[in-house]
Amino acid sequence: MFKKGVILLLLLLSHFAWAGNPTGKPFKKKVTPEEAISFLKAHEIAVDSCHLHLYTSIYEWIGTRYKYRSKKGSGGLDCSGFAKIIYKDVYHKELKGGSADIFPKTFALEKNQLEVGDLVFFKIRRNRISHVGIYLGNNKFVHSAVKGGVRIDSMESPYYKQTFFKGGRL
Repeated sequence: MFKKGVILLLLLLSHFAWAGNPTGKPFKKKVTPEEAISFLKAHEIAVDSCHLHLYTSIYEWIGTRYKYRSKKGSGGLDCSGFAKIIYKDVYHKELKGGSADIFPKTFALEKNQLEVGDLVFFKIRRNRISHVGIYLGNNKFVHSAVKGGVRIDSMESPYYKQTFFKGGRL
């Protein structure tokens, strides 16, 4: 009986935490660059000092749930919403529209030309650009996925290897 009560209490607390968080951003203490670097190194990503702001900004959003066509993180983020927030925060550049709208505004890149911070585009639905992420190096990228929300994945996984289209640089 005690165990069920504790589980119910934890469920209620997590519900109220999300309900009281209109940005969809996880409740976290101020993220330090050291925490972000440690997290990225655990994902086998070589980190360098010139991208500290990018790493920290990404780490703040890791775990945020996916929500299609979200506005500024309200309740979650979709892939282009995540890319827009990171690009505005880190590079002070405004991205407009969805992934298919963003791609034509970039300089197209092949996979071997990608650098940290470049956008990566995927053709997932009906052979058209329908997904975007941010390249982190070592064939890894960060994105907001339907399953798992904001997370890091490998471009070498069969799914992303098959659906990768091009990289893009602003």
